[in-house]
Amino acid sequence: MSQIDPWEKAAECARAIQISLDPHHKNILSNIQQMWVALARERNSLSAEDLAKEIESIGRLHVTLARMDARTRH
Repeated sequence: MSQIDPWEKAAECARAIQISLDPHHKNILSNIQQMWVALARERNSLSAEDLAKEIESIGRLHVTLARMDARTRH
């Protein structure tokens, strides 16, 4: 099973939102944060396999959106 903690990932997003000056970037981070929080709340009702799949999916989206956002800011 994955060692990624959805609550920690949500907290990382919150910290990034606080230091970001770009409203668009803050919005992206806020949406990702909401996904991590939703997963954290549902984790006890998911099988280990389903939890790992969800963590992977949100993690990929997180990375993809962060890369896309970084490209548009340069």
